Amino acid sequence: MRLLDVAGELLDADGLERLSLRRIARRAGVSHGAPLRHYASLAALLSALAARGFRMLSEAIDKAGSRLPPGAGPLARLAAAGRGYVELAVAHPGLFALMFRREVLDPGSEALQQASMAAFEELVRHVRAAQDAGWHAERETRLLAGCMWAAVHGLATLWAEDALAFPTGASYEDLLETTLVLVLGDQRGGTR
Repeated sequence: MRLLDVAGELLDADGLERLSLRRIARRAGVSHGAPLRHYASLAALLSALAARGFRMLSEAIDKAGSRLPPGAGPLARLAAAGRGYVELAVAHPGLFALMFRREVLDPGSEALQQASMAAFEELVRHVRAAQDAGWHAERETRLLAGCMWAAVHGLATLWAEDALAFPTGASYEDLLETTLVLVLGDQRGGTR
């Protein structure tokens, strides 16, 4: 657990390129070989960290939904899920980037596969509920979930990389609200 905490801190502070088992061990105050007693490789440690990131993503989505007023409808809940997604990315840019860098992760990590699929399935459930309420009911659910994911992921990635503020002159909240309105329609009433 301590190794993952330290790896996450280093990742958010310095990025993936500067991360190594030796550096994680040094910061954690353990011998340079200690991480290999718990993880077979850096990829295995990073996969465990990415799995944690996907669990945090699910928690962020749930937390965003819990902030809605009673009676909020499925489209408002789907918009809240998008907010939770972007909020996690902005709060933990290094971790967020790692979660989607398959080339540095262990492709055989069952924990990572399970956590990432659970997060996507949560989005699918939100999309299905919105469809049941009439939002694009004729479209394929997983396709809509993928499009919703792509829209908020693109915003999250560009914002986390500080690539949107300068060219748009817009705030993070304005960009997020506009993205959600474009994808879902106007949710200001919060009950749809």
